Amino acid sequence: MKSPVAERMCRSIVSRCSSVMIVMMSVLMMVSTRVALAQDAPLKPPTTKEPPSGPKFLVIGLALLLTGLVIFVATLKSRRGHQD
Repeated sequence: MKSPVAERMCRSIVSRCSSVMIVMMSVLMMVSTRVALAQDAPLKPPTTKEPPSGPKFLVIGLALLLTGLVIFVATLKSRRGHQD
């Protein structure tokens, strides 16, 4: 059951749009979903054959170093004089 507010909103949207725009929007929606509807099997996430081999300690160390630098710079006192 539609509410009167929803009916008024839909009526105002449809009255502002021409029928050509409504058809164009419908065609655009059909064209954009064509690839998804053409698939036979459901989508599955990609899988890898080998485990990730990244330098975890190097990345964690770099993150800690950058965090320390940000904290150091944020706590520096400004050298403003009393004449500012």
